[in-house]
Amino acid sequence: MKTTFNIIFFLFITSTISVADTIYKSVDEKGKVTYSTTPPQDNEAATTIDIAPPPSEERVKAAQQRHDRNKEAAEILDENRKKRDELIAEENRLKREKQKQLQQQQQAEKNNENQGYGYPYYPRRPPGRPIITPPVTLPTR
Repeated sequence: MKTTFNIIFFLFITSTISVADTIYKSVDEKGKVTYSTTPPQDNEAATTIDIAPPPSEERVKAAQQRHDRNKEAAEILDENRKKRDELIAEENRLKREKQKQLQQQQQAEKNNENQGYGYPYYPRRPPGRPIITPPVTLPTR
């Protein structure tokens, strides 16, 4: 947390200071790091930090154009993704409908399979043989 604060503080200082100012970094006995535009008062060992000059207007304009192009490309990609997702959703809906129709058709065929034969239906009975045979009496000798 402390290092994050130091980094944010450093960026704040560097953003508000002109390029001609010198930045001093000093570390005290406790290890506390301090950045300032004035040299330390109690003769602590301080180092100067060189700050790069801000980018030129041309570089800022070029970066803004790149950003705009990237933003447009991202919007196009997002639109394409949405269209692709809609197509996939439509394909899945059609598949579900087709499966439902196929299941209904199979159920209708299954229901029609058992109709028209009368009751009882014995599909494994060989043709031509009676279901019930009369009792046979054998002559006695």
